Amino acid sequence: MKRWMLAGALVFSTFAKATADRPILGTCAAEVDATSRSSVDTTSRSPNVIVILADDLGYADLGCLGATDMITPHIDSLADNGVHFTDGYVTAPQCGPSRAGLLTGRYQNRFGFEGNEQAHRPGIPLDQPVISERFKKLGYVTGMMGKWGVTNYREGHPPQRGFDKSFWNHDGNLYFQETAPKGHDTQMRRGNEKVQLTEYSTDAFGREAVDFIRRHSEDPFFLYLSFITPHEPNEAKEEDLKRFAHIEDEGRRMFLAKMVCLDDNVGRILDALRQENLEEDTLVFFLSDNGGYPGISSSNLPLWGTKSSTADGGIRIPFIIQWKGRIPAGQVYRKPIISLDILPTALAAAGEKIDPAWKFDGVNLLPFLTGTNPGTPHETLYWRYYFPNDKPDCHGWAIRKGDWKLMRPSSNGKPLPVMLFNLGEDVREGRIPGNDQIKTHPEVAQKLRAEWEKWNADNQDPAKYNWNK
Repeated sequence: MKRWMLAGALVFSTFAKATADRPILGTCAAEVDATSRSSVDTTSRSPNVIVILADDLGYADLGCLGATDMITPHIDSLADNGVHFTDGYVTAPQCGPSRAGLLTGRYQNRFGFEGNEQAHRPGIPLDQPVISERFKKLGYVTGMMGKWGVTNYREGHPPQRGFDKSFWNHDGNLYFQETAPKGHDTQMRRGNEKVQLTEYSTDAFGREAVDFIRRHSEDPFFLYLSFITPHEPNEAKEEDLKRFAHIEDEGRRMFLAKMVCLDDNVGRILDALRQENLEEDTLVFFLSDNGGYPGISSSNLPLWGTKSSTADGGIRIPFIIQWKGRIPAGQVYRKPIISLDILPTALAAAGEKIDPAWKFDGVNLLPFLTGTNPGTPHETLYWRYYFPNDKPDCHGWAIRKGDWKLMRPSSNGKPLPVMLFNLGEDVREGRIPGNDQIKTHPEVAQKLRAEWEKWNADNQDPAKYNWNK
């Protein structure tokens, strides 16, 4: 355990070194000169889009983010060849609602999807188009591999929500079929047909993704690759565990073994793109569905909080975008962005004009990343996490405007008070005692609370939403 604690303590200090050679964006317009700007050319073939989603990956859990015991060269290469976002967020600190926001481009609270209670039934309402359905209308071939996690209603399964090819299960929680935990839906499916998992699931999803890329190398495709890694259960392949035999802490060794397998499979996907001459025709997103979870030995340092919390450790995640030849490589972007931005960014890359009637809460990031827009993608971000529904003492919410963040952290135990932090001065949100500024800046807290209440007025109560319309 001591070795892992030391590694975690080094994350904050090594982050600056890990990003020192990358141009820093998101603080002033002058940081991108005209020679480094690129335009998005959609006059040739429509670009492929790949979204790679990890499950419970912590803010500090990649080599490119400063983890000193981590081996993730392929994921790190995405940051080297693209953009790493220091302030990338998801819409919820739990997998179901976070995925619902990503897939729709809307705060899931707009349609009453609060937590994993809705991830089973009823899930994302059928009147809320998801990313695969939008790309199908553009003539894309669509594929999904991995954990679905947004409904177990048949009419809401991947084949019914616009995916031409799918190899998936609902709950995740699956690495080896023979040891799949009971009490979860770990049934593997190919399309609508039940199948047996015959290999480690991370490898199976990677293999299926590579096969999809090769089969559709001549077509524009959209691929949603939702790995279970590094979520529970704590199971890894023996050959990967041996690569970390020097790590004394058993939990951390297991975590690293799972992660190296994830990285190996990301590498296979990137190799397939290179071999098919698709690198410059493919926009790649990599992120986690929420913050890390201590039970799997992940790390959110230097942030406070974990999965299930509206503190930054639960919602601020590793977030990387690569589009070779279109987005300048090696950038570090410091302005807040969110997973809601994936859908409008991907559609814009495909040449689709965003219709205001779609009511996206995300924005197209391409102008900000190519230097044509020196502004800020989001002045304000919001969170509401009313989970479990029947335990209001556990509920949390948050708002970030500029560097100011007002929140009531969600909690599984004793209710926590409303807190105010300036993230520009204290990224750790109170890990240093006494940094809560709600008493010293009550006027800021009051304005932020009023703004959050105004946003929340447009959200739906899960009990009142008409899921069958």
